[in-house]
Amino acid sequence: MTIAVTGGNGEFGRAVLEALGTQTREPIVGTVRELARVQPLPGVDYRSGDFDNPDTLRASLAGVDTVLVNATFFGADPALRLPRVTAALRAAADAGVGRIVLTSWPDLDRATVPVIQDYKNLEAIAPTMGTAWTILRLGYGLADALARDVIWGKAGGALVAPAAGASATPAAVTDLAVATAVVLTRPGHDHLVHELTGPDQVTWDQLAELAGVPFQAVSSDEYRNYLTHSSLRPAARQQLIDLYADFRGDWAGTPTATLANLIGRPPVPGIDAVQRRVARLPAG
Repeated sequence: MTIAVTGGNGEFGRAVLEALGTQTREPIVGTVRELARVQPLPGVDYRSGDFDNPDTLRASLAGVDTVLVNATFFGADPALRLPRVTAALRAAADAGVGRIVLTSWPDLDRATVPVIQDYKNLEAIAPTMGTAWTILRLGYGLADALARDVIWGKAGGALVAPAAGASATPAAVTDLAVATAVVLTRPGHDHLVHELTGPDQVTWDQLAELAGVPFQAVSSDEYRNYLTHSSLRPAARQQLIDLYADFRGDWAGTPTATLANLIGRPPVPGIDAVQRRVARLPAG
């Protein structure tokens, strides 16, 4: 059984490829947009595969049994992401892949952030491809969002955020990658939607404690003014404000046991997952 992972040059795709190396001896394929940028992993067959050029992906997935359609580029314009990922799904089906595993957004049914609503369309499209399918709703990148608050808090002397009463359930990238590898290599996941949260809630009081500064809860308008001093583009600032509205609501704040069940051990605690990202992201 040959297993493929799209986006093999990206952080999450590479982490899944690394995890697959520990989970299976079956052939592993990593598709990438630019072969010249590959930093090869042992045992991985790298092939050209571009969501914007589905013919390349279709050719690279020939003979593949299971593919991860890695749609974790959450910051992309949904008007571009929807057709790109749809094209990748169709390319996989046209190539004769027997099972498609698609990454999606956490707790999608209760998510209100406008720029991720296309994932609802993608989740509806995947089952129409005529293949077995699995949806992985995972918060790759959520730990980064929280880590950024910690970093900005350290730099500014206070953790400023419109997060009064908010909570999140970030998971470690490594745990998410292992869980994804398990789903790719083991039976029993067809036609299921897995919610992969971290094991516990993280609050902004905890994030401020991690930063060693006080937490300053502000309104969305006050936070908008605060963000004018950041390097974020205006569109990214609005996305962040929208994300905080979900953090303050009932979106993705309840831990599930799915991640622990898949990886067979307790996941990395949420605050530790954030700390790991703090160590990786640029300071200030």
